[in-house]
Amino acid sequence: MGRQYCADKRTSNRCKLGYLCFVKPASQLLPVELEKLKPVLHDKIERMDGQHLALVNRLLLQLEAEELADRLGVAFDKDHEQGLLRRIPELVKQFRAGHRYA
Repeated sequence: MGRQYCADKRTSNRCKLGYLCFVKPASQLLPVELEKLKPVLHDKIERMDGQHLALVNRLLLQLEAEELADRLGVAFDKDHEQGLLRRIPELVKQFRAGHRYA
């Protein structure tokens, strides 16, 4: 249940910032036959003008960034549960001790 809360919170925050909150998470999408979808998308891309291609590119970059943010969020949650985040000051101190700066 805690994981779901975090996912909803991140999605909610993205919506507040004006990101793609109308897009369903991949886990909620219906299965699509890739053999049929890819040619349709390729055809649409071929007919787009530069402005629309730039928009599609931005959307894809945004989706990639959101997926990465979600994966990082899950990893931070896991690290927090394992108590690793509390050790950061200790680990920084150890690193600095072993790497003296000029």
